[in-house]
Amino acid sequence: MDRVAALKKKMEEGKLVKGFFLTMADPAVSEMAGYAGYDFVWIDAEHAPLGRQEILHHIMAAQGTGCAAFVRVPGADRTQMKAILDMGPDGVIFPFTNNVEIAREEIQACLYPDQGGVRGQGPIRAIRYGLDAEDAYIASADTKVFKVGQIETVEGYENLDEILDQKGFDSFFIGRADLGRSIIGSGKDYDLDQVFGDICKRAREKGYYVGAAIGATAEDAADVKSRGVQWAVFGQDARILAEGLKGNLERLREF
Repeated sequence: MDRVAALKKKMEEGKLVKGFFLTMADPAVSEMAGYAGYDFVWIDAEHAPLGRQEILHHIMAAQGTGCAAFVRVPGADRTQMKAILDMGPDGVIFPFTNNVEIAREEIQACLYPDQGGVRGQGPIRAIRYGLDAEDAYIASADTKVFKVGQIETVEGYENLDEILDQKGFDSFFIGRADLGRSIIGSGKDYDLDQVFGDICKRAREKGYYVGAAIGATAEDAADVKSRGVQWAVFGQDARILAEGLKGNLERLREF
């Protein structure tokens, strides 16, 4: 069973799929997360200063432990997307899926022209450097990548029905922090908690998997799971290291 199928199976069984945020360059962090037992790592190429080589090394390190590798890309730029997809990640996450036009561009970036997309042909690691048949990969490539759109603005929420009707996504992720700031900035009378629950409900009714970021507590996990969230990401490498370093020093502060 491939990694994407394994994640879907776990969600279908009612279990919460758990992931870890990666922002640092060293692929040893991805390897550690995999060995620790996370279901996936979230390689953050949107906010973190990660280049192509670093993204590739994170993917390789995570997958080497049996852990799935998701890459949050900066956007639907086809010149960036084809290189990342050719690395063979298990999933791609698109930030700010605000309307159906953006949603369409995101899906097209993942598909080859004869499938309705714009992806250039040149898989490398995705076909094990040529050890797998390229034609067979291309025919099934769409099913091998877990494609996620992020709903994290008032615009995205107000266009939700059209976005959900755009075929090609596997899941939607609710960017709660950005969504909350967007609500405040819009001046509209939306309640973040109600909007969060509504997105979960409507996405699940359309047959999509739903993801969200949570705090590392059982209460947070139980809360989002009760709303329909099936996969969650929590903990970030830089923050955990910083907290650990500070705590380590504090134990000897008096000296």
